[in-house]
Amino acid sequence: MSRSIVIVILVIILIAIPILMRKLSWKKMINALNDVDYNRYYDIIDSFSCKMTFSAFDRENMRLSGFIAQNRKDDVENQIKMMMNMRIKPKQKVALGTRGFYYYLEQGKAKRARDMIDFAKANGPESSYKDLELQYSILLKKESKYIDEVKAKIDAIWNGKDHLDGDKKVVVGTFQYLIGLQYSYKNDLENMKLYFEQALENVAGTPYEENIKSILKEKNM
Repeated sequence: MSRSIVIVILVIILIAIPILMRKLSWKKMINALNDVDYNRYYDIIDSFSCKMTFSAFDRENMRLSGFIAQNRKDDVENQIKMMMNMRIKPKQKVALGTRGFYYYLEQGKAKRARDMIDFAKANGPESSYKDLELQYSILLKKESKYIDEVKAKIDAIWNGKDHLDGDKKVVVGTFQYLIGLQYSYKNDLENMKLYFEQALENVAGTPYEENIKSILKEKNM
């Protein structure tokens, strides 16, 4: 066997080994989560093979996922703060800010959600945090300044006539829900009901459905 062929084979092996280790580590983590064995999950994250094949950011992000799944709020808080101080790429900082925002949005923590937007804002272009600003305004500050912008988002993806299904249906329904919410803040009950009724057809089975029904009941509609 020629020396050049041997070198090629060695290179292929060196490339294949990390890929194989990554797949095995990932499979082990999935199995641990399926077994609801978080101690084993964290041990895998800290294992040699995982450290060799996943970046520090990826590993800590997976650890954050575990803490969130376990509802370990103090650990989630500390993990996010630690990750914010890691030496990571701006793109990763934006991803962390976005993930942190949605976590705090669900928790109803407006100040911390604002911190996450500012973190993303400091590390990425406007496109990376613009939608976070919109959701923060509507869902946490209960403002109504984005009605026209959300309507434009619907117009950009749906002509108002074609049949909706799949993810697109839920997206349109979510936008309709956000418009209805804003009209509710303005106490414009007619438009609120109009958009909420449209939304109900598109977000059936999601948490938005219960939110809409609750608001309509509260308004005696």
